[in-house]
Amino acid sequence: MLKPAAGHSRWSNRVVAVSSIFAGFGAAHLIDDFLYGVPAEFNLSNPPTQFLALAFFVALTGLIALAARGTRASYQGLITIGLLLALADTVKHIPEIVGSASFRSGAASIFFAIGLIVSGLATASVAWFALRHHGTAQPQVKGE
Repeated sequence: MLKPAAGHSRWSNRVVAVSSIFAGFGAAHLIDDFLYGVPAEFNLSNPPTQFLALAFFVALTGLIALAARGTRASYQGLITIGLLLALADTVKHIPEIVGSASFRSGAASIFFAIGLIVSGLATASVAWFALRHHGTAQPQVKGE
């Protein structure tokens, strides 16, 4: 069983909770993207896009599992992935949402897009605070 590193359980629990919400929005938004042909906009067929989606979710699941242990690498990875997806979704979808009378299926599609952006930023923020706390909570070894 994975146990958090000493002194990190509160932060690692927060990171796991927020990044799990992020994963949920990621899955829902990905399905919405597939339904509305977004892979084709990037000249991708479904099989390679499905492989990329699988690779993403395997990596995200691994980072969440490592966050449960309170590892610095997981926090750094979740900061990166949260910011990148929030930025990508902001650049891709906010102009579409603002510039059209109806965005895809309406409120549900908007909720998934905005939810992914907000939860990505929240994941990056909580992981950043956890990483900062991780740096200050390390036990000092005598002689250093």
